[in-house]
Amino acid sequence: MRILVAQMTRMGDMLQTSSLTRALRMRYPDARITAMVRPMARGIAERNPDINDVIPYEEDSMFLDLRSGDSERLLRAYRTAEALVNNLNARKFDVIYNCTHSIASAMLFKMVRAGESVGAHLSDDWQFLLRGRWTNYFFTSVYQRVYSDINISDVFRNLMNDAPPVAGLNLAVTDDDRREARDILAQHGIGQDESLVCVQLGASDEPKRWPAAHFAELARRLVNDRHARICLLGVEAEAPLGEAFERHAPGIAAHLFGKTTIHQVAAILERARLLVTNDTGTMHIAAAVGCPILLLSVGYVHFRETGPYGEGHVAVEQRKDYLAPMDRADAAREDRGAIQPAQVSGLLDLVLATDRGKALQMLAATSDWTGLEVFQSRFAPDGFLEWYPLIRRPMTEIDLIRMAYRNTWLAHLCPAVAADTLLESIQQAATCFDASNLETVDSWRSHWDGVFLQLEQLAVKGIKKTRELEACLRKGKSITVAKEIVGELMRLDEDTRLFAELHEGCRPLITIARFQRDNLEGADPMQLAETTLGIYRDLSERAALMRFHLSAIHRALHALAARK
Repeated sequence: MRILVAQMTRMGDMLQTSSLTRALRMRYPDARITAMVRPMARGIAERNPDINDVIPYEEDSMFLDLRSGDSERLLRAYRTAEALVNNLNARKFDVIYNCTHSIASAMLFKMVRAGESVGAHLSDDWQFLLRGRWTNYFFTSVYQRVYSDINISDVFRNLMNDAPPVAGLNLAVTDDDRREARDILAQHGIGQDESLVCVQLGASDEPKRWPAAHFAELARRLVNDRHARICLLGVEAEAPLGEAFERHAPGIAAHLFGKTTIHQVAAILERARLLVTNDTGTMHIAAAVGCPILLLSVGYVHFRETGPYGEGHVAVEQRKDYLAPMDRADAAREDRGAIQPAQVSGLLDLVLATDRGKALQMLAATSDWTGLEVFQSRFAPDGFLEWYPLIRRPMTEIDLIRMAYRNTWLAHLCPAVAADTLLESIQQAATCFDASNLETVDSWRSHWDGVFLQLEQLAVKGIKKTRELEACLRKGKSITVAKEIVGELMRLDEDTRLFAELHEGCRPLITIARFQRDNLEGADPMQLAETTLGIYRDLSERAALMRFHLSAIHRALHALAARK
């Protein structure tokens, strides 16, 4: 079997896609798996033991040629694209997983002959569409991240239907990498037996960065209280952040900005006891090599989706009544310094796992967590990564709806996951909350049960109308009758859209249904009617599953209260 996994975005995305290549290798041990990546991620793909070979995707030069307006460069761009398409066709792939999801990638793979394509693609009439059970979820989840609770590595993994669970990300470190890492650390006076803590000050955008002064204060505590050696990681462009760190904590850290390769960074992190970081690609390297991570989730970071994939990592964020601001201007105004170094220092035992039970007791006994949330990653019984709150507090309305959505998506998109396993996951998550506000939770559950029942009834109307349309087409009735039914369906779609405006908690279900409608493939009226019927059935089923899981969470909380 020949498989292509195309991930032509950033380094961190390629690392997160290793969950898919691991699952593919587990399912098809003899398959030839090829990765197609941009140059920045080539070193990651080449160190993935599940990948047999790598195709470089040189997009930048080709698009510069296309935009040049010069005839010779336009011809060169055409020949570059032609050579790439010919190379891909010569490999005769049985299946392509397009994890890039861009229009450019969809156009490319439209020209590649393969037995099956999953992800972004183009229809026969060259309209952008999405293929695959999880692809629509991936595209629409960004519009309502407040309710998204599934890590992107699990999403990538499940682009393959009914993918087996995997333990984490995949990146091989060689003995040469380890030797080079030892030499680099030795040049900065850091011995092999010393306690090494790595720090990543940078992030892709300023609102996602914890203040350098706070990092410096935390580093001083690590040095004074734990005799740690501090190593600052990052690319050369992040050196100014190191200078800001140095002003607050002079002489205590080795500055490695721009002085290491990706593979050397991986070896240094494999050797480290801890990485303290913002949301970065470095974080995913650490997760892949088994380095414990303490993530400072600030700005518009959504750690449930993009946080480190693996067990035992800790994320801390400011408590708020939303998951994270979607607008970057709002994120820029957020107080990124609200999380104090002294508070973060109190979480170190949880990450380092020297005595996790004692650390949890200290966490519970400490009152200095006002305004903060602390979470730790573990794989739930359903095999998907979950972030469990460590500071017990009453459940919020958003917690309730988000938990219900998580299990609804898994029930609908992963039929191989048993219903009993999903209920076990709900019960395990419920133990992380106290049950002091059961009456309030009861009222939320009752309200949303009624709302999702109304949505289910709207979907049932769509099912009935679409069946009428099918019957009309099958019996060859006049086009006028068919147009009238289509008009009724369009009015129903508008009613559903307005329903989402009135009940924001329903928006994920309605958004994905509308997105599926906008991505109908083909021109045959009967085929389009059948696909539309499936969309309404999916909406009805998902609304019913939301009601079921809201009740399951409600019961789990009551059972927890009864035991106490």
